[in-house]
Amino acid sequence: MLAVALAACSPQPGADSGALDSAIEDTGAMDSATAEDASVDTGALQDVASERPFVPSGCPAPAVIAPTATFTGFLPPVNAEYVRTVDGDTAHFLVAGVEITVRIMYVNAEETSGAEATAFGRATVPLVSQMLRGARLQLVQQRGANGMPNLDGFGRTLAMVFTDGELLETRVIREGLSAYYTQFGCAPAPAHLALLYAEAEARANQRGIWAPGHPTNYAEVLSRWIGRSTCRPNPFMGQPYCR
Repeated sequence: MLAVALAACSPQPGADSGALDSAIEDTGAMDSATAEDASVDTGALQDVASERPFVPSGCPAPAVIAPTATFTGFLPPVNAEYVRTVDGDTAHFLVAGVEITVRIMYVNAEETSGAEATAFGRATVPLVSQMLRGARLQLVQQRGANGMPNLDGFGRTLAMVFTDGELLETRVIREGLSAYYTQFGCAPAPAHLALLYAEAEARANQRGIWAPGHPTNYAEVLSRWIGRSTCRPNPFMGQPYCR
């Protein structure tokens, strides 16, 4: 059984989710389809990871963002049914009986195939699948110029995803499965601060991609994602999350 530890998200003594990286060794040979079907033993958290105190990030805890919030540039929420996960930031859903591929906005998980694939990226797939499977799902789709859902260059619907009334992206970032992805702009209020504070918490507690020794250089990644944007700070340049 694949035993990949999820990070504890409440401000209580949590677990060292750097164990996620070591547990990922078991998934190195997986492809996306295999990872989708893998059984994730999240109950093994206490067994696989050594406990340590929760480290405050200096920011407020990420707020719970509901799909009923007003998001500038987005359409009203629609109900959806989960079909399958492609990777840590892309999944298929049924909306009004029609299957669509959704690019989950504001996260960018490590790759699962091709030259840039990582074991961490492959291990992220069953974790995101578990978050989606069996949940009450709603999509808040970005509004295109024609008033219809906006699509990216691959024909995927750009949307924020809500599971049981809460923003999925907050959990993905808070558990260290992705940094807050802002290469194409920051999230609208009130989601922006929730995602920023989620990243601050994950980084302070060295979860997932922030664990010591994680092979991906996120100083370089965030420099590329943020570029000249001023809508979010870059912690690797000494810019504080909370001002």
